Amino acid sequence: MKKVLLITDTWSPQVNGVVNTWKNLIKISKENNFNIEVIHPFLFFNITWPFYKEIKIPLVRYKTIVNLIKGSDPDYIHIATEGILGWYARNYCVKNNYSFSTSYHTKFPEFLSSLYWIPKALTYSVIRNFHNASESTLVNTSTMKKELGDLNFNNLIEWTRGVDKETFKPTYDKKIRGLMNPENKEKVILYVGRISKEKNLINLCKLSKKNHHHQFVLVGDGPLKKKLSNQFPKIIFPGYKFGNELAKYYSNADCSVFPSKNDTFGNTILESISCGTPVAGYPVNGPMDIIKNNISGYTHKDLSIAISKSLDCDENKIMNSINKFTWDECFKIFKKSIIKLI
Repeated sequence: MKKVLLITDTWSPQVNGVVNTWKNLIKISKENNFNIEVIHPFLFFNITWPFYKEIKIPLVRYKTIVNLIKGSDPDYIHIATEGILGWYARNYCVKNNYSFSTSYHTKFPEFLSSLYWIPKALTYSVIRNFHNASESTLVNTSTMKKELGDLNFNNLIEWTRGVDKETFKPTYDKKIRGLMNPENKEKVILYVGRISKEKNLINLCKLSKKNHHHQFVLVGDGPLKKKLSNQFPKIIFPGYKFGNELAKYYSNADCSVFPSKNDTFGNTILESISCGTPVAGYPVNGPMDIIKNNISGYTHKDLSIAISKSLDCDENKIMNSINKFTWDECFKIFKKSIIKLI
């Protein structure tokens, strides 16, 4: 059995697309004679990033990571993130002429610019240096591949995502619908994900005041939850939901919204569509690669128009629009990218 050592700066119990992707790949890898071991921040004492409690910073020495890599004796190394652990592993591989691959999950330049006003050009130069030392960098979509290619990132490989259709399937539940829509308004508009500034939730929440006939529901948690719940008391904030319960929230909404302009993909888009619920979003990387206008939702620079158009979608056509997105295909691309590192 081949051993892959994955180094990531985010892991469960954190809830995000990176963790979701690798958890699913680990399941499939075992069926394909691959064993993925993980070095992650919760193996060490860690502290919280100021002003963003969801991000953990491991307090660990470079030598400790080197010893873990040597002790693992992997056939392949893949670095998933550009945090402390990612940089330690990257520097070890470069110093010892050890081939490795990376994946680009997060638009850190946009993230840091929105939170701390750090110039994007500066961050991109650092991130580009990180990834260009690898044999290959996996990117989520063709749009993302072109965008990074234009910024002089090298050796880019388009990488898909998948969705668990056994879990995320249409499941009508009268009780859940009642919790989401206690005043029995005309439509339920759903958001699922982190409740934080970079997700562009302010614009979505403002729409709730203009659309009194719709009930807005924000599933998740994050640093903006308290502020938004006070500022928009009519919006329902049920907290994080997972698995079958989350599928019921998708299924009992009339439309999901993906308001972020800075994500590299959008796993929640696939989950919603798999449950038969259309998705509204902006015409940016991620939504425009997944959503088929007038079939599985709509993308538009005006989010209210995107929502209105999405509500008109034929639910019988929605689910069939994402058949090409599977975890098996995701694993095949990952496996192909690392085989050449032997």
